[in-house]
Amino acid sequence: MNHNWFTPSELLGKPHMPNTVQGVRYKASKENWKSRQRQGKGGGKEYYIESLPAETQSFMIVNCTNDINLETNVSIAHLVQKDGAIREQERKNAFAAKTTAMQRFMGLSESVQNKAKAKEKVVQALGSYLIPYEAAGNKKLGIEAFINAFNHNELSSVAEIYPIISKVTRPVLYRWQAAYKKEGIMGLVDKRKSPNTNKIDTQHRLNEFINALITAKPHLLNQPKKVREMALVKAAEFNWELPSIGSFKRWLAQYAAKNEVALAYITNPTQYTDKYRPLFSTMYPQVDGPNQVWEFDSTPTDVELNVDGKLKRHCIVAAIDVYTRRVQLIVSPASHSEAICLLLRKCLLEWGIPEEGAIMRTDNGSDYVSKRTTTIFEMLELKQSRAAAFSGWEKPFIERFFGTMSRVLMEKMPGYIGHSVNDRQQIEAMHTFAMRIGDGKKQVQAERLGLALTPHQLQEALNNYLEFDYNHVPHDKSKKTPFELYAESGYKKRAITNEHVLDYLLNYIGTSTVARGGVRAGNVRYTAPELMEVAWQRKKVRVFVDPNDIGRATLYPIEGFETYVEAVNHELVNNGISPVLYRERRKQAQKDLAVMRKTAKKLQEEFGINNLYADELAQKKALNDSLRHIERPVEHNNASIKGLEAGSQRRQDSLSANELAMIERQRLEMAERKQRAAKHESHIVRTDHEKAMMLTKESLNRTLTQTEEKWLKQYRLNNVLQRSRLDRVLKSADSAHRQVR
Repeated sequence: MNHNWFTPSELLGKPHMPNTVQGVRYKASKENWKSRQRQGKGGGKEYYIESLPAETQSFMIVNCTNDINLETNVSIAHLVQKDGAIREQERKNAFAAKTTAMQRFMGLSESVQNKAKAKEKVVQALGSYLIPYEAAGNKKLGIEAFINAFNHNELSSVAEIYPIISKVTRPVLYRWQAAYKKEGIMGLVDKRKSPNTNKIDTQHRLNEFINALITAKPHLLNQPKKVREMALVKAAEFNWELPSIGSFKRWLAQYAAKNEVALAYITNPTQYTDKYRPLFSTMYPQVDGPNQVWEFDSTPTDVELNVDGKLKRHCIVAAIDVYTRRVQLIVSPASHSEAICLLLRKCLLEWGIPEEGAIMRTDNGSDYVSKRTTTIFEMLELKQSRAAAFSGWEKPFIERFFGTMSRVLMEKMPGYIGHSVNDRQQIEAMHTFAMRIGDGKKQVQAERLGLALTPHQLQEALNNYLEFDYNHVPHDKSKKTPFELYAESGYKKRAITNEHVLDYLLNYIGTSTVARGGVRAGNVRYTAPELMEVAWQRKKVRVFVDPNDIGRATLYPIEGFETYVEAVNHELVNNGISPVLYRERRKQAQKDLAVMRKTAKKLQEEFGINNLYADELAQKKALNDSLRHIERPVEHNNASIKGLEAGSQRRQDSLSANELAMIERQRLEMAERKQRAAKHESHIVRTDHEKAMMLTKESLNRTLTQTEEKWLKQYRLNNVLQRSRLDRVLKSADSAHRQVR
């Protein structure tokens, strides 16, 4: 009997198969299984084994080995291998989808994220609540009980989300469950309706007209009413349908925000130059390979460190791969969620993605159960298993490593203070009583400070210890080193080729705005060639800095994580990093802006922006020129005005020709007097020196008066330094007179 083909009744209840014949037929039709008419007795269809889901194929192969006909070159080994490949590919695809969803989720606002996380909390609480009801076969009753308890604020496990979600219904829960199963937390994000397109954007020439108008007359950028009025002048010519003033206002605001740098370059080159131009990480009997169980824990260092001139203890946050005993660790001022996420990032990059169903065994402290830590584990589909409080035996491998590290390395380091109270007391007993108080204590503290390591030096020492010592020391039971265990396992690491998918685990230090080719964050200015481009100017970005190298940062636009820029401390440019690429990008940005300015000028000329006022006046003149108003004057009876008019007329009539001639002569004489006064005023001597020089020169052509001679003589006596200058004037005049003779 050939059993490469199976009827619907033979597939009932098998893995990934419905429990009814109709359900099997529907699934076959939906997934387009390969089929044929049933051979032998009976009618209907039967389906080929390779068309079935991978899980169903595996079950049928294992349970129907003796009956399957292998004439079609489909061997058991081939099918099993194919099944494994399919599962592996599905797992990779699922991880990629989770990573993409994580990036999209990170790009959302904090309020949207909090609401989605609250929904996730409800879905997870519902799953835990229904476990006993599902075991009893009464899931419906469990859902009703959950809804009643939730709506009456009786569930302590979700008490913190009641300010966000205070009431649920059965349809809402079903919808959230389905969305969460299909898309993860992104399925719980509110889908907001996108804003309507502005009518200006749908009319290309109107868009260009406004562009030309505001680049030629940038003061109109904040005057939407005038912009609309000027567009109305050209509306009939181009058949434009103009929206409301409010639409113009919104469009202009969006345009100004989007093109801030370009507008400055086109309309205010000085402002552009001054402001925008770019500058330069038997307990587990099922473990049989690497990356199946990781244990995490934190411990204070057994040595005091020199932290900015003070003796302090830091924490070591570490993770161990249970099968190989490989360890990754970081030195951190304290054990907090940020340090744990950085360690997880380091483990994923060094060790690869854990196996499907891998266990992440953690402590039960607040740092390991924080929202950030648990969210990261959930987003990466890593199953977090929390040890009970004060139960170190539930994570024995990492605890044992800490003990080994302390005995082998820490005890030999300067600043060692012991890993127990007795050790500490014994170390303190080395010093006399006098050295533990007053000036003696200060002296001891100074000696300790001089010998103590810095956190960076401790991190480097621990890295060297792991790589060159610990990884090559055999363990008691296996008699093999971590290096040998990993090498002999033949394990193929599921490497993360793009480390930026894990940037959420980096040290996020906040948002910043790109200005003049760089961003400032954490008192450091970062720059990159890409930031010289116009597209990045005035763009808000998220800044992630690796704490192991504060000189480098990764920048993501605030609106998403599709693109990023690798930036460096700007002080490194010209000091280890060549500025050539920066200059080229800035030069290209200048060219792009020049093209935009040229295009704007061309549009300004095409639309006649500078003559637009004349066109507007011409239109209004043509519209209103034909309107006339006939004046109908009447006599007034204002006595004062009539009296003045009559007096003026009488005076004009009474003047004779002689009187008019005399008036004209008087006018001319007054003009001559004014002219002489002005000439005299121009000759007024403003200083004694000028007066002396003037009198000396005039003495050559006329006889000075007695008063003038007396004054000039006295001046020469009182001003010895000026006397020689006056004599040179006289001597020069005398020489000229002799030459004439």
